[in-house]
Amino acid sequence: MSENQHSTARSIPRPQPHSHCSSCGAAYGESVSGWPRTCPACGTVAYRNPLPVAVALQPVYDTKGTTLVVVTRAIAPARGGTALPGGYIGDREDWRRAVVRELREETGIEAAARDVRLVDAMSSPDGHLLLFGLLPERPVKGLPQPDATDETEGWHLLRRPAELAFPLHTLAVRAWFEGRYI
Repeated sequence: MSENQHSTARSIPRPQPHSHCSSCGAAYGESVSGWPRTCPACGTVAYRNPLPVAVALQPVYDTKGTTLVVVTRAIAPARGGTALPGGYIGDREDWRRAVVRELREETGIEAAARDVRLVDAMSSPDGHLLLFGLLPERPVKGLPQPDATDETEGWHLLRRPAELAFPLHTLAVRAWFEGRYI
């Protein structure tokens, strides 16, 4: 490399990591910081680590038997669909804490991270890793009302396996009802 080429190579500024939107390529600019971040040009929300997802399996019982808590989604993807409570694991967040956080955010139901037991880990075709955490069975009596949240239209009880909004949720629900997560 000649001296002139050497000095030119050193003078080209390198882009800062995570400084541009991965969807449209627009610069985030100085006003956008922290995670998650929203692209000012196209509105895409970017997460520092969007791959791991924590999903809660919360069994509850009433006079009709034992069921699972599910939510009706009020946000994309799968708006209006039925799903297990769940979402992305935050940067440096323990997966068990993410399970109980998502359960609380989407249903209002409180649980302890120490009580979460990993019962399955599945990879989706789009590269997401879903960690399914099983919580202890509890009575439905005494749980908060199934009110709408920022992300859901509320929660309800799933009394038998069904097709859910996400195929891996469907598989986990089926496995739970078949007794494979004991």
